[in-house]
Amino acid sequence: MNRPLRLLLAGSLLLGLSGCAGFDFDKINPFQERKTPLSGTRQPVFPNGVPGVTASAPLDQPSNANVSLDAISAAKPNASAAAPGSN
Repeated sequence: MNRPLRLLLAGSLLLGLSGCAGFDFDKINPFQERKTPLSGTRQPVFPNGVPGVTASAPLDQPSNANVSLDAISAAKPNASAAAPGSN
């Protein structure tokens, strides 16, 4: 009974911390290593958007989208094939 209680407590603690926007995870660094920020100015990599990607376009359908369901349902099993479990 003790283990499920611990798991529930740990899960609720992690769930609570994941939704906390003001929590700084760098403060709980167990090795106390601080990252020094790189010098220079920050500039966007693609200021006009990623080339070749249209943000408002819907995603492409997979390549098997052109197969009709009638063709799938009309497929019949191979009668000459051995049945599973028979040799």
